[in-house]
Amino acid sequence: MNSPSPKDILPVLTDETSLKILKLLDGKEYSIQQIAALLKLPISSTYRKVHRLEQIKVIKKTKIVRNIDGTDESFYTSWIDEILIRLKNNEITCKIKNRPQQDKILRLWQSFKQ
Repeated sequence: MNSPSPKDILPVLTDETSLKILKLLDGKEYSIQQIAALLKLPISSTYRKVHRLEQIKVIKKTKIVRNIDGTDESFYTSWIDEILIRLKNNEITCKIKNRPQQDKILRLWQSFKQ
């Protein structure tokens, strides 16, 4: 997987709201509606931030749940283990090390244990 360019990742790392979302999703799964409620953010802003974080591959969609009213609700989690930013020969590079993907059955079992 290609890492995002510095011009893509650096604005996210300096955006307070994006960092709050990343922190909230560390080791947990939440829907956009839950993220907005927990962080007291407007839903439209939350959609934009989550979409951007997903585009640069620092969070990922973990599941989609069909609600009683027929709408789908997506859940997200943090997917980063490490972000490396390097300045060498007057060039900035970024590398994202993603967490290993967890087996879906193992994740399901862990959710039952909680």
